[in-house]
Amino acid sequence: MNKTPFIILFLLLSNILVSQNLDAEIDKLYQVKNNEPGFSVAVFKGDKIIVEKQYGSSNLDYDIPVTNKTVFDIGSIAKQFTATAILLLEHQEKLSIKDLANKYIENLPRYKKGNPTIEHLLNQTSGIKEVDPYLEVCDINWRDYIKPAMVTNIITNIDELNFSPGEYFYYTNANYILLASIIEKASGMSYEDYLQKNIFKPLKMNNTIVNTDVYRTIKNRAIGYMEDEGQFYKTHKYGLFYVGDGQILTNPEDMFQWHLNIKNSTIGTLEIWKKMNTKAKLNDGTIINFGLGVEFEMYKGYKAMGFDGMIKSGFVSKYLYFPELDLAFFTTQNTYDSDFEDRFFKLIDLYIPKKQPKEENTASNKTINLTNKELEQYEGSYIYYYNDDDRKANTIKVKNKKLQVLTLDGDKITELIPIGNHRFLFGENDKSIVEFSFIGNQKQFTYDDLDNEKPMLFKTFTPYEHLEKELKEYEGQYFNEDFQISKKLQLENGKLYYHYKNGAWKKEMSSLSKDLLEISISPIEFIRTDKNEIKEFKIMGLSFKKI
Repeated sequence: MNKTPFIILFLLLSNILVSQNLDAEIDKLYQVKNNEPGFSVAVFKGDKIIVEKQYGSSNLDYDIPVTNKTVFDIGSIAKQFTATAILLLEHQEKLSIKDLANKYIENLPRYKKGNPTIEHLLNQTSGIKEVDPYLEVCDINWRDYIKPAMVTNIITNIDELNFSPGEYFYYTNANYILLASIIEKASGMSYEDYLQKNIFKPLKMNNTIVNTDVYRTIKNRAIGYMEDEGQFYKTHKYGLFYVGDGQILTNPEDMFQWHLNIKNSTIGTLEIWKKMNTKAKLNDGTIINFGLGVEFEMYKGYKAMGFDGMIKSGFVSKYLYFPELDLAFFTTQNTYDSDFEDRFFKLIDLYIPKKQPKEENTASNKTINLTNKELEQYEGSYIYYYNDDDRKANTIKVKNKKLQVLTLDGDKITELIPIGNHRFLFGENDKSIVEFSFIGNQKQFTYDDLDNEKPMLFKTFTPYEHLEKELKEYEGQYFNEDFQISKKLQLENGKLYYHYKNGAWKKEMSSLSKDLLEISISPIEFIRTDKNEIKEFKIMGLSFKKI
């Protein structure tokens, strides 16, 4: 009796059952209720889409379901297309990534710490400060119509780098906004037209579009939402005209064409994709997990490459490719969710078994014991603030013979574990290093998460609560010459307020220390004359003179 047909039938039935089980498990991961924002999920294996599933609604007003044609804003995944455009222009001999960026952006400052190259912009090591926090300082609201010139004007008027180019890794949108300007300068075309002609059209990414026009009708477009206490609210931002860092809409089928291009060099050359997918080096030779518009990860012992896209206007996307397995995953959704990666990696777990890791000799820090008296020298209140949406402040105090990190309200954050030479581990299970230094009567510490970024510098400060009569000293009109904007500080009912756009809206200021107050986006430091009179304030490095 010939058993071959029965074996083939058994294998076919087994494959069907496995596929049905996977489908059911994916459905569990991406369950949504009626008329809730949804997901588009795809898995690529070899040269095929082996899974493509959609869930939820793309538009809650009209209860329009997500389909395989629905296009989502993929956020920072757009940076891959920007990097590709730059490398294609280099292949066309219209630029070199070794060129200084100021060759193409003439009003870019000549920085004291050195001038970044296009390559520094691509691999996020330029040292140029992030532009996003400065929008609010410049009276620009996220719901305003924000044009490229408005954003590049901010970037080019900040004349100090975070660090010397190539010294550290520092991820910013600013780098890729500048790259978009370079693409337009070198190509003689708009960013959108260049990408359409040289990337999207050749790859048959027919549903992909660069969104640069608030009045444009975009077919099958998903609207972005944010959840608050069980209710969904539209957060989609229509007014972002600038490009390079985002503003690209696509769907899984088009992302599959992009994935095939990365594998098979459909456009450009093999050398372009090798260059793009090579890890960058810092000046000291340290290799970082970032290439030219590519992020590198390790999961379950397998190397992976791709990019995330998270925007608070209501979209989250992730593309991740495992070359060794010839397997890739792409998910996108129209609701903002900071914990989306948990669900994403559970999807991956359905397809990828854990690989037996190779034994590696990892250096460990040997802990030491310090007396209470030795620990007490590190006590104090410390603050870090820079170009960021928030500040970090804490108190370090000896409790129960341990050096503890506390919030300013006294809640425990962690313990500092001594390892010698004024150095500590930030908690028993954390590899981050805290290192104290003493300069005269001042002490400070750096926090280094060992992720090749510039360590945060925390300086001591004395917490202080201002009296109403002290707050009155800060009242007045202040002016910044570079951006030609003014700020009014006014005392109202015993509270000091920071006014935007000539009083269109305001924020309450709160005390941090003597001559150091804050609003929600940043601390504000007041500078006095020799006669002890307020002459200016500084916010994120920008000076506002009292007038």
